[in-house]
Amino acid sequence: MRKIELANTSEKIPILAQGTWGISGAFWKDKKYYDQWKKSLEKGIELGMTHIDTAEFYGHGKSEEVVGEIISNHQRDELFITSKLFPLHIREKTMKKAAEKSLKRLGIDHFDLYLIHWPNPFVSIKKQMKVLEDLVRNGRTRYIGVSNFSVDQFQKAQNYLNNEKLVNNQLKANITDQKHLSKSLPYYQSEKITMSAYSPLGHSGYTDLSGETKEKISKVAKNHGATIQQIAIAWLINHKNVFTIPKAFHTNHTIENAKAADIKLSEHEIKLFYDNDKEKVEILNSFTTN
Repeated sequence: MRKIELANTSEKIPILAQGTWGISGAFWKDKKYYDQWKKSLEKGIELGMTHIDTAEFYGHGKSEEVVGEIISNHQRDELFITSKLFPLHIREKTMKKAAEKSLKRLGIDHFDLYLIHWPNPFVSIKKQMKVLEDLVRNGRTRYIGVSNFSVDQFQKAQNYLNNEKLVNNQLKANITDQKHLSKSLPYYQSEKITMSAYSPLGHSGYTDLSGETKEKISKVAKNHGATIQQIAIAWLINHKNVFTIPKAFHTNHTIENAKAADIKLSEHEIKLFYDNDKEKVEILNSFTTN
């Protein structure tokens, strides 16, 4: 599995993480359902996707519990674990308590990366950053970052930190949702901050693609002997400073996702999917890998 440096940390992480957003906490889900998720995650680890991304919000904590069972089967330092703080916690005390609950569900004593899940206009960014910095100082997380923050919000958050640096912003980005690639990625690349792209296949796995986009991606997929889903994933990770977080319930999808890490797209192939010529010039010519 190809790896990428996490910002300026010298930490190398897989270019593909494993997402767990789909793990449900519904009471009617049975053991077979959760066993299937575990099989998929274990297969991903076997294939080098040792970074697992979760959050207290996913399945109301059930996702972290499932990931915790996976962690217990491995040496802790074999895995890179990211979780996220849901931003409805208002007080410092409740934020730290939420982090401790996440750690307990995961069965570990520290996160590798801990993020603020969403910006909340009613919760002080300054207070959130103090909590993150305290968690680093107390050995409860190695690195810190945010998710779904605009560049302005990211900069404001960074300015509130005294001793630490934000190393990551997790943003929604894919072939059909390019907003953050044009508005945010150039800044993160210039600052050598890592952007993680979630929902690389949208919410439908691109089974509903149509029109020109489907024609273009199908052609590129044929050229590489790949699926359109693999091309969509490869398109993201052929950008500098970007890794992505596909999720997979079935192991055959996990295997397909992992193979996407080896697909190298040409600059021409990457440009095919940008919305307009201006973005092609401003983003592709300056920021894509070859």
